[in-house]
Amino acid sequence: MIEALANDYLSTRSDEVSIQWICNHSRNTQLALLYGHVDLALTYERDQEQISLSEGWANTSGCAFRDHFCIVGPIDDSANIKTCSTISDAMTRIEKSRSQFHSRVDSSATMFKERQLWVAADLAPWDDEGSASSWYRTSVLGPADALIQADEKGAYLLTDRSTLLKQTELGSVKNCTCFFESKSADDVLMNDCHALYSTTADQMARGEVKAFLGYLHSDRGQSVIGSYGVDTVGHPLFARVKDECASTSLVGGRPSGRKWISMQQT
Repeated sequence: MIEALANDYLSTRSDEVSIQWICNHSRNTQLALLYGHVDLALTYERDQEQISLSEGWANTSGCAFRDHFCIVGPIDDSANIKTCSTISDAMTRIEKSRSQFHSRVDSSATMFKERQLWVAADLAPWDDEGSASSWYRTSVLGPADALIQADEKGAYLLTDRSTLLKQTELGSVKNCTCFFESKSADDVLMNDCHALYSTTADQMARGEVKAFLGYLHSDRGQSVIGSYGVDTVGHPLFARVKDECASTSLVGGRPSGRKWISMQQT
């Protein structure tokens, strides 16, 4: 989607400019902003963003778009979490049944969100080197590879909506379903992306960042966000800021023919 946004923005410019994007975790992205490697950062951790704001080396333009965390797992649902009414109940059921759960230990926003969900259920399987080692498997795989591996192994996993739908489009996942995803702006699984920008960049860079942020928050920029993915995988990967959450739900659906088939379509 970043490529789509950048290309659409550049099409509105009459002069020759370019945008270089660097992919990284939220915390590393903030460090890149601090040390002047980037002028604009799209990040997912409010507490870490607040540090940069309080120290004065970054400002924020607020929420740029909304992604959603999703708890996914095998369609046969070995832990039977589809009947759980809360995420804490689901995490507890996974632990008690010793069903396979894959975890990324890469200091990403996903890792910290997953641990928040376990703690809310009074569990900490990463600290249990005994019984948990048989079902709680860790890796430093990136979002896509972690999802692909969990899909192949029949494991549960915390991922995000955009990764799940993109890998569905690519045909990389075939055996998983979604059990929980965010339903509102204040849902624990909401994964808002905020835009931070440097307070120490030179005048030219500040002007370019201001112009791009104006586009990003405009109706045109938000329209690109809200429609991205619909024509390829059947669902929007993200939600516009004003929508609070995605217009379609992935819960109960599954990949089929490189599209995500929702519960209503099956």
